Amino acid sequence: MRFDARSKILLVIFAGVTYGMHVTVWERIYLLGGIAVCSLLVGRFKMALVTLFGYLLVYQVSQVELLPMWLFRFTFLLSHIWVPLMAGHFLLLTTSAYELIHGLRKWRLPESFLLTLGVMFRFLPLIKKEIRVIQASLKTRGIFLSKRHIFLRPHRYAEYILVPLMMSLLRSAQDLTIATLTKGLAVGKRPSEFVQSRWTWLDWSVCAWCISFLILKFK
Repeated sequence: MRFDARSKILLVIFAGVTYGMHVTVWERIYLLGGIAVCSLLVGRFKMALVTLFGYLLVYQVSQVELLPMWLFRFTFLLSHIWVPLMAGHFLLLTTSAYELIHGLRKWRLPESFLLTLGVMFRFLPLIKKEIRVIQASLKTRGIFLSKRHIFLRPHRYAEYILVPLMMSLLRSAQDLTIATLTKGLAVGKRPSEFVQSRWTWLDWSVCAWCISFLILKFK
């Protein structure tokens, strides 16, 4: 089973709107239950468990009276943003960059914005990859062989990581910019698409679930 990218985007927007409402614990569990069901429908069992039981764990920890103030504030904030956080998590892990751009293109968004968004989705995974390459290079030179050295000299670790990382990411950004230009960033015509998508009963059920929450909330 697959959801259309547009229904996932609407789910994220709806989750962000509910963050500004006065939502009770049971109402938040109702929202998370819907996201967990969506995760199960696409075969993400682990994601469904994290969505529900992760919130219950964070909420129970935030209710402990002997917590340090910083930990209480962190868990309290995390319990309130858990719904939009899990909705965004569901969108990012179950939607490819092309599916997202294809769905947004159907909303008639500017092509320059869509290609920039596509570059961003290709650029973000490079950060993690480049950090691993730099860490491997440092170890071959006998620098920061264990994680204990990172905590003992954090300023030097930041210098050894950030400077090569920025230089590498600048080169990667330039390469990706050239790639977007060759893929038609400066062309005003609508590009051809080889994949077609349409809404199914799953996408309409997401909309119905969002409307049902609003009905229960404001009845």
